[in-house]
Amino acid sequence: MFIKKTITLLLFALVSAASAQTGGDGPAVQATRLLPGESISLDGSLDHPVWQRAVVHSRFVEREPNNGASPKFETRFQVLVDERALYVGVTALDPQPELIRRQLVRHDQVFRTQDFVALYLDPMGRKKAAQWFRVGASGSTADGLHTAEDDNEDFSPDFDFDAASKLTPQGYTAVFRVPFASLRFGVVGAGEASLPWRMMVVRRVPRDQTYLLMSVPLARDASSFIDDLQALDAAAPRQNPSFLQWRPNLTLRRSTEQPAGQGVSGETKANLGLELKWRPRPELVVDATLRPDFSQVELDVPQLSSNTQFALYLPEKRPFFLESSDLLRSPTDALYTRSVTQPRWGLRGSWRSDAVAATAFATHDLGGGDVLLPGPYGTGTAPQGASDAAIARLRVDRDQLTVGALASWRRYGSNQGDNAVFGPDLTWQATPNLRLRAQWLASRTSALPDDTGALVASAAQTGSMLYANAFWRAEPYEAAATIENTTLGFRNDNGFVSQSGVRRLAVDAHRVWRNHGPLNEIWLNFKAESVQDSLTRRTIYSQVTPGVYTGYSNNSEFSMEYRGLTRQRVSADSDLLQERYWHFYYSRNAALWAPRVSVEYDRGDMVDFSANQVRAGERIKLRATLRPLARLELLPTWSLAQLRAPQGGTTYRESAAQLLAIWHLAPQQTLRLIMQRSQVDRQAEPLRGVAAYVDRGRSDSLTYTWRRSAGTTYYLGANRGRDGVAPDTSRSTEVFAKMQVDVDEWLAR
Repeated sequence: MFIKKTITLLLFALVSAASAQTGGDGPAVQATRLLPGESISLDGSLDHPVWQRAVVHSRFVEREPNNGASPKFETRFQVLVDERALYVGVTALDPQPELIRRQLVRHDQVFRTQDFVALYLDPMGRKKAAQWFRVGASGSTADGLHTAEDDNEDFSPDFDFDAASKLTPQGYTAVFRVPFASLRFGVVGAGEASLPWRMMVVRRVPRDQTYLLMSVPLARDASSFIDDLQALDAAAPRQNPSFLQWRPNLTLRRSTEQPAGQGVSGETKANLGLELKWRPRPELVVDATLRPDFSQVELDVPQLSSNTQFALYLPEKRPFFLESSDLLRSPTDALYTRSVTQPRWGLRGSWRSDAVAATAFATHDLGGGDVLLPGPYGTGTAPQGASDAAIARLRVDRDQLTVGALASWRRYGSNQGDNAVFGPDLTWQATPNLRLRAQWLASRTSALPDDTGALVASAAQTGSMLYANAFWRAEPYEAAATIENTTLGFRNDNGFVSQSGVRRLAVDAHRVWRNHGPLNEIWLNFKAESVQDSLTRRTIYSQVTPGVYTGYSNNSEFSMEYRGLTRQRVSADSDLLQERYWHFYYSRNAALWAPRVSVEYDRGDMVDFSANQVRAGERIKLRATLRPLARLELLPTWSLAQLRAPQGGTTYRESAAQLLAIWHLAPQQTLRLIMQRSQVDRQAEPLRGVAAYVDRGRSDSLTYTWRRSAGTTYYLGANRGRDGVAPDTSRSTEVFAKMQVDVDEWLAR
């Protein structure tokens, strides 16, 4: 009954919201041009005389916790421009400057638990995507990309920019310098942009509440956070900026391996690689990588995976794949660059004009990972050999309509066949309140597993996937409906598809109450989902989940869901298993020395996939950010899952833990320690075909990093790992040194 009402509500939105008007843009921002010979020093201060003649913009509004209220913290900003870069100076006043939170953190770790200001820039002027840049009161920085289609803030991309902050008796000031070479924009005519550039300045102030201030008002039910960016006048460069970046890197590595029951072997390697970025014109960026080395990339947080049916998604962290990462997004996870496990080389081109954006890349992958083999009841895998991969993505923007297409291809060596995927997608902001998204993909695959599980060239199989989603928001309501159909033969080796041969229907509905007494928000949530085998029409998974969420002072959050109407089928011939358990989540800014602490907890009857049974159990996950010393940052994570046997005792227990410790030697220098532990214990159950399974994993990593700039970095580190249980234990060690130099920066010195 509730599902019918929710669908009716969505249909009603199509009619009622059609007459709604879009929100207006904020007041235009005027940039002041520097005179010949004038230059700005990046020390965070606004003492240079040029700031005295720059236009001051001070019309800020509070977004959180009281949308539209007058801010308690006065904020001003000014914009300067010269032939090579855009400068934004921010004055952040504070009646109690001693409370400013200004802990040193690593790049891209500037979060809402710290005082910071941020700059959003959209040089294309379409409010489809905005590059953003942050600087904390400590001088720590972060950057990324915000896309309007999914209202997502991605920290992965890194752009060349400079920023600094300086404490003052009245608060702090900050200065951004964003080179035009780091911005993606189109130019027509004599240096005039076809659409005005757009921008926004925001400020975070964590106190008794976590305040968010914005330089432009934004309606609660706006389609995205960047929906009403302000026009930026006189900012576009007078000439088309072009550049060529050469970033050679050298890695020296000594590693040893000792597989279980075998002797120790070791090797010493020197790897000379190159990262190249060429921008011959504003719309076009060409990236190339040769013999890339990703030894400095931070380890993934370990996940519990021994009682799951499907593969786990991991975020991309490698620099080559992050240029124009918003173009790789589509309504589904159709492109998943981590499927490229070990690239030997890569070449990529990205184009952005006023209405057309495209990216394409080709790479040779040495392999070594897993190829996902999706099915209705689980994700199989096959060993990934060496292959050549190519991906192309096109997107055309027409006002409120975005039409896209992608083509993906992977060919395996040694006569193992190939996989090809293609299809269109669209996003339509039908009304200010209603967004529609759809995607259709078709695949052809000749790389199929044989009896041993290895891929071999075979007669090709075909498949398809259809996805459609409607999302509606009109304060105080939100609702969404999703339909998805994936045929059994569909496979996407350059994407992330963990389940095929299914039909899925999902409905979400939410109602919010704001600013009730001490509570900032109270959300009443409802979720329903059904997944069926597309051939037999049997239910594989279904759920009806009511829940509540609330946010209040000290950035505190609490949510509770009852997952008592969840049913799952482990295999085609098994019965539906019904889960009944409660899910809780709590997080809080506990103290200055503990800026973030959170806990997730599940307890009740849960599915044991190996035994095809429902058993009493629990899951818990603890996370924290701790600052016991000004320069020491600790980020512990611990997860546990366990199920109890009917006769008593624990039949399954899995735990994973990580301690990430960072000593901040200076704003650009850190010493990082990562310690990870994992453990799985499964008791034998012969009557149910469950064998005993025990595993232990351990890895430790210590790395010194000096990040002189986005292009010049130095690393010195050591890793060690151990897997298995004695006497069947494998060990590995590694010591490495890496340097990457931006040639232009080096020559400038």
